[in-house]
Amino acid sequence: MRWLVVGALLIAVGLAGTLHAAIGYGLLLIASMLLVMGIGFLSIFLLTNWFETTRLQRAYAGAFWLGGWGYLLAVAAMSGYYLTEAMAGKVAWKYIVFGPAAIMAIAVFDIGIWRIIVKRNMPSIRRFGVFWKRETIDKPALRRTLVDEIVLHKTLFTISPFRWVRHQLIFWGFGVMFLTEILAVGFREVIPAFGLASPWEQPNHPIRLAFDFAFELTGLMMLVGCLLALAFRVRAQGGGLQKYTDTPSVVFLLAVVVSGFLTEGVRMSLATDMSGVSLSFVGLAVSSILPISAAWYDPLWTFHALLACGFIAYIPLKKMIHSCAVPIGRMLNSPTNLLSAKKTRSISGLFRQGDRD
Repeated sequence: MRWLVVGALLIAVGLAGTLHAAIGYGLLLIASMLLVMGIGFLSIFLLTNWFETTRLQRAYAGAFWLGGWGYLLAVAAMSGYYLTEAMAGKVAWKYIVFGPAAIMAIAVFDIGIWRIIVKRNMPSIRRFGVFWKRETIDKPALRRTLVDEIVLHKTLFTISPFRWVRHQLIFWGFGVMFLTEILAVGFREVIPAFGLASPWEQPNHPIRLAFDFAFELTGLMMLVGCLLALAFRVRAQGGGLQKYTDTPSVVFLLAVVVSGFLTEGVRMSLATDMSGVSLSFVGLAVSSILPISAAWYDPLWTFHALLACGFIAYIPLKKMIHSCAVPIGRMLNSPTNLLSAKKTRSISGLFRQGDRD
């Protein structure tokens, strides 16, 4: 309750015009570091025998708890600040639309992931949680499954190399772009909020060029992956393989990628400093091919931003979430002692059922 009160106070102070953007971004930075630390402590807990168990449990639980609340406080602080800036006419209308959309999309995504990956598995966690004690976890099996199923997706490759290529391009293209965008926010928004010079404002800065190339590469990966997925859908039409297609999700993602490249093409056509454009090779090609008007940029940027937010919220609602849920499920079921316990309980249940019959 007290955290909610603090959040309400931050919003009120922001609305009063006495809160600096650095407060919100500072809280966001601290929250992000805590969440990353929580993931690190949990990984050490699950995959190694390092450090004392109880202390590790307290460390990752505390980091997640503080990081979650820190994130909410950061959102509250930035909401109050930017609402004041918007009412003063200092924020472009496209950002006024994008900000709430992004927050709602992330909230829907987080709730959906929790419901599908955590809540649905709670009965199994309660039933077999005793076998997930750190002392009994089969850590080599966990590490092997982490690499084979979550990183490499070996099972899918043995079933269909074509589907594996399609999946890897979309999965890693989207995942790496998402992480790249999070890092880009740091250079684009957080650093200037503290009054420091940002390399993002220098088109030929090596850091900015590296981000440009990362966005181009991951966007191209998703574009090719989506086209392969549509080709597979045509090939699988009416057959048994059609159940492995998800055409609505593919078309949705393809629209996000194409609108993103179109937006970039418009931006590049309007730029006066073209240094380093060779790394933005797709956007450069778009800007040289299409007849583009400066009036297109803001509407196209807004359309792309809202489409991307919609897709993030859409992920937990349809088949695409299984690209995360299935590998995680295999990882959770990888310890040999857990599999043995499940088989024993299932067989015992069948015998008991037979005795009653």
